[in-house]
This record gives sequence, structure tokens and C-alpha cells, in this order.
Amino acid sequence: MNKNKPKIAGYCRLSRDEDKENFISIEEQKRIIKDYAKSRNWNLTDDDFYIDDNVSGYTFTRPAFSKMMEKVQGGEIDVVIVKDLSRIGRHNGRVLVLIDEFKNMQKNLIAVSEMGGTYDVLNDRDDIIGITTWFNERYVKECSKKTRDHMYSKQKSGRLIMGNYYGYEKVFKDDIPMLYVVDEIRPVIELIFKLYLEDGYGFQKISEILNTKYNFPTPSEYYRMKHLERGRIYKHKVQEAWTKDMVSNILKNKIYTGTLITHKERSINIRGKIVKLPKEEHFIFENHHEAIISKEMFKLAQELRNKKYKQNTSGAKTKHNYIFSGMCVCNECGSGMSGVIIKRKVREKGYDCSRYRQYSTKACNCHEIKEKDILIHLKEFLKFT
Repeated sequence: MNKNKPKIAGYCRLSRDEDKENFISIEEQKRIIKDYAKSRNWNLTDDDFYIDDNVSGYTFTRPAFSKMMEKVQGGEIDVVIVKDLSRIGRHNGRVLVLIDEFKNMQKNLIAVSEMGGTYDVLNDRDDIIGITTWFNERYVKECSKKTRDHMYSKQKSGRLIMGNYYGYEKVFKDDIPMLYVVDEIRPVIELIFKLYLEDGYGFQKISEILNTKYNFPTPSEYYRMKHLERGRIYKHKVQEAWTKDMVSNILKNKIYTGTLITHKERSINIRGKIVKLPKEEHFIFENHHEAIISKEMFKLAQELRNKKYKQNTSGAKTKHNYIFSGMCVCNECGSGMSGVIIKRKVREKGYDCSRYRQYSTKACNCHEIKEKDILIHLKEFLKFT
């Protein structure tokens, strides 16, 4: 480390879930860090700060933190100043490993308000630093447990937690969130069930009909529109064309019968993997809100889904090997061609545009070609090569 003119960086992190009781704003952290730098006659400007706002300290995949550590490892930063070690992270093991990394690189990490004073990684003893990092992790785990218990209580009493249900709007009444039907979306839900049950169309065909004959917004389009109306940014991917998966998700969602089901999944640990819970652990609330689809119609739809699934899986033992799999592209949109069974008078192997099969005519067109026709053209081509 250059002792004459060290290159300084300040790091601030805030997680509102963690710090409701001891809320310390980003600006307050910056002030503490700047005052310390000034006492050491170090020049520290606003451009030298790396800030992760509303990011958990339990994860170390934070944008600003990762960028700063790249510069530390690359020799562009000599000293990192933080308010305290909990700002660096609340994962005991990872913080201790990070401290060792700073020592091995001979880079300094300074926590201004730690252990009753200032903790300097390169110059101070750290015999009991593990107790501090353990306590920091214990704190976030306690907060996480309180949050999980609070959510569990809400789920058990039928209180809404999720914000988005396509076809419904969440409105607070006497400080209690309630679901109300969105009149402009109700027709598309009813239409999907009608096309499936009365007209006998499959998921793919229904998505094609929605894309070509109607102008209903897809779920993500509708959520984005609602976010914009409230002056908020919708951060998720927006799909402008209906897909068979969207249709399938609507047909199997019991929310449209007026039934709310909670406690369907949980995380294994903080910021960990989400696992699905068995049905016997779900909380079911009948007649929770206004229904769009009758329970009888929904039951028929599930029976039909199961019947079609059994029909499809009964023939699943027949495996089709496509000779040109992964080698063909659509001449119109450039997407790959998927192997399909072309159903005419005789079922034959062939290929079709994968983009069309997923998004229907709003994205491309049907370009079916039989495998035997490709082989004929290939043989003719080889004669002249």
C-alpha cells in the first residue's frame, strides 16, 4: 500500500429491513466516514463512495460492493472506510474471510465506529472481532425470523401479501388489503376458460387467438402499465405476446374462483432457495373475494388438464430422434427450428419455427417442413458438391 498517498474509498450500505430500529441513513454514514478521513488528512470526495441502498448485508453479490472490491484487488484502492463492520456484511464467515483477504493484499479496511472505537484491519488486534461479526449475523437472522413469523401470521389469517394477481386489484379497506375484480381484464379470463372448455382449444391455440383476434394486455404488460400510473418503475421482463404458459397459468390458478391459497412456499434461509410446500401445509380461504370463474367451471378445466396430460404422457415412451436437430433456422426470423410431429393424413417428423411455436403469429409464422423433404434436398445438393 502506498503510505504517502493512499487511494481512499468509502463504502455505505443500507437495508431498511435490517435497520428499522437503528436506522442510520446513507448520508449519515457518509458524514461519519468523511469526518474520519478528514482527521487523517485524507482527501475523500462524493465520487469516492460506493453505495448499496436497500440491499441486505447477508448477501455479498451487491453491485457497488462488487465494483469496489474489483478495484481493491486491482490495486486502484488502498483503504476502504466504513461506519462499522455490519455495513460490510452480516454474514459472519464471509466477513472474517474478507478481513483476511485485506490483510493478505496489504490493503486496509477501517471501521470508524467498531468495538468502542475505530477498528483498523492492518494495525489493530482482532482477537474478539469474531464476536462482533457473529453478533452482526445473529441480528439479521433475528430480524429475518421476525419477518417470517409476521408473514406466517398474515398467511394463516388470510391477509394478502402478494401485490399482483392478473384480473384483480389490491385495495386497502380499513387498513386491510382486499382484492377487487378489474372490469377490463375480467373478459380475457372468462374467454380463456371458454375457449378451453367449450371450444376445446389447447394452450397454444388459445394464445394464438388472443394475439391475432383480441387486444388484451398480457399480465406483464398490465403490471407495467399499473406501475407507470403510480409513478413506479416495473423492473421485470415484459412479454408483449401471449404464450401458452400464460394461458396455462391462468387456467390452473384457483384465485379466479374467489379462493385465496397462502403458505405455498418458503425460503430455506436468508436470501436462500425458495422451496414449494406440500398441499397439506397450505392455508385455503374459500369465498375470500369476488370470483370471475365458477368453482364448477374451474373443476372441469382441471379435469380436462389432467385427462390431456395422461394422454400425452401415455405416449411419452415413443422417443423421436430428429436428424437435423439444432441445425435448422427459420428463414423469416432467424430463430431455431424445433423438431415436431406434423399431423396430416400420416404423422411425420418435421421442423417448425420455435419462435412461432412459443409466441404464435405475433412473432413469426408457421414454417413446417417435413424431415424427409430436407433429406431429399440434401441428397440433391450433395450430388453437385
